[in-house]
Order: sequence, then structure tokens, then C-alpha cells
Amino acid sequence: MERLGKGAGMIQVRVNGKDWRLDPESTISNLLGRIKLSPKVCVVEINGEIKNKKTFNTAMLKNGDQVEIIRMMAGG
Repeated sequence: MERLGKGAGMIQVRVNGKDWRLDPESTISNLLGRIKLSPKVCVVEINGEIKNKKTFNTAMLKNGDQVEIIRMMAGG
């Protein structure tokens, strides 16, 4: 299990099939920053709903959320 925060009161979310523990006030932007992904090159889905990039700084993750991050890649 990956850990992205400190202390008690952590929340647990599943990110691309792996369990992560996060601080309870973590946003999508916090998560992307910790795993070193730019919001410009990915799509984030939480509990089956694609999130608008404009909400990444304010959308709070909750205990039990199922997060899928899809990274866009260029090529042919």
C-alpha cells in the first residue's frame, strides 16, 4: 500500500487498482502531484465519473473512492 500522508485519520482510496493512504483533505491535484503526473496529460475518473480538470484543485477525495488515472500519450 502506498502512503501519501502522515498520522492517524488517513483515508484509503484505490488508484488504478492499488490501495493508497492519503491525508483526509487530499484533492485530485494533490494526488497527481505526489505521483508526478501533470493534469494536462491525464484524465481522472472517480467512482465511474470523469472529473473536469477545472475541479482538480477543489475536488476532495473521500475514503473508499475508486480512482482511475489515464495518461495520454502521443505517438503513432
